[in-house]
Amino acid sequence: MKCITLALTLLAAPAFAQNADEAAVAAMTKAIEDAGCIVTAENGDAVLNAAGLDDAETMDVIADLYGNGLIALLEDGTMKLTNEVCE
Repeated sequence: MKCITLALTLLAAPAFAQNADEAAVAAMTKAIEDAGCIVTAENGDAVLNAAGLDDAETMDVIADLYGNGLIALLEDGTMKLTNEVCE
């Protein structure tokens, strides 16, 4: 979960790279969908383990999803995925 929190913190910067591998994006998306479309402090480590990505891949994927408007950081600190599965 620490990596996801760090990635979201970095996204506050004005510019961020969107260079995630498609397979990595798919793996993280599936892991978040399987977790009920919300990543919390409680399930964050399980989501990361299910995605099977290293820290750098995770940061790239989160930046990509954020840049494409597919994730949002909610007021309570959770991250929500919004796609065709998670509305």
